[in-house]
Amino acid sequence: MSRFISPRYTDLVPYIPGEQPKDPDIIKLNANETSMPPSPRVLAVLKSERMRHLSRYTDPSSMELKTALSRRYAVRTSEVLVGNGSDEILGLIFLTFFEQARIAYPDVTYGFYRTMARSFGIDHAEIPLRADFTVDVDAYVHSDRHIVLANPNAPTGYVLPVSEIERIVAANPQRLVVIDEAYVDYGNESCVPLIHKYDNLLVVQTMSKSRNLAGAHIGYCFGAASLIKDLEGMKAAFNPFNLSDVSMAIGTASVEDEVYFDHCVKETIAAREYTKEALRQLGFYVMDSHTNFVFVTHTWLTAEAYNAQLRAHGIIARHYPDDPRVSNFLRITIGTREEMETVIAATKEILCQLAA
Repeated sequence: MSRFISPRYTDLVPYIPGEQPKDPDIIKLNANETSMPPSPRVLAVLKSERMRHLSRYTDPSSMELKTALSRRYAVRTSEVLVGNGSDEILGLIFLTFFEQARIAYPDVTYGFYRTMARSFGIDHAEIPLRADFTVDVDAYVHSDRHIVLANPNAPTGYVLPVSEIERIVAANPQRLVVIDEAYVDYGNESCVPLIHKYDNLLVVQTMSKSRNLAGAHIGYCFGAASLIKDLEGMKAAFNPFNLSDVSMAIGTASVEDEVYFDHCVKETIAAREYTKEALRQLGFYVMDSHTNFVFVTHTWLTAEAYNAQLRAHGIIARHYPDDPRVSNFLRITIGTREEMETVIAATKEILCQLAA
């Protein structure tokens, strides 16, 4: 560290993203991306005349993408915020609403919540998941803190019904509830319609998963117009052009291609269900995932050993050795059916070799 770093950051522990290997032969299942290409409409936009005009700043209001999202989700454009990934959206929320506040989130969840809370000096509490890794809804209903919840949760993959989310939101109108729906499209009901009933709810989503655009890093959130106006003000204070024209164009193209979106989601869900069943037949305990990943453990094959053996077979998954509650679980992103068949074949070989 340099001598100029702010004292509040001297003990900061940064969030560590999934490894990004350069070897094209590696099956990369460690970062909850997808192995599918983006919509053909996205590829068409990238080859279009529009890409010749990047010498100009983009529309800071990102109205083109907001309009597409408002049509898709039946909201007003004043109820939509877009940004450079859902992480930026979450950062704006933390900065805008939580600096002098107290927040709570699960002890096993997306690690960026903890990192952001520490980075911004926010009073944060971690509410333990139950022994079966489900969310203790009553604990959030009775908490007087602002709430941040991933639904479905990561890395567990479990989901709360919208009725339970509404119970949390309705319990205390004086606090803000942020629902991170990064994985909602994989067969789940969204909380977005609730924003018209409650003005203390923000719902965050991303195009990095179900829309196959992790490399574009496009995020958005929905909420009451008053909340979005506050967030727009914070965005304009330090990064008014937070979304490039390229991102806005391809994001819009993706939102407007519902046929391709539906196809990709169905393919991922089918590959997920195949993987869950195949791993269970091999003796793994597989949580009932509602996402584009599975979270697994085995009675005698440790997660550390399984992770190392998969890597030796050219497959990268995500291990959490520093979290004692889940250190013996491995998170495996769902790729194509062919990739998941390769995972299962490698797993069978690993079990046979270690059992011999």
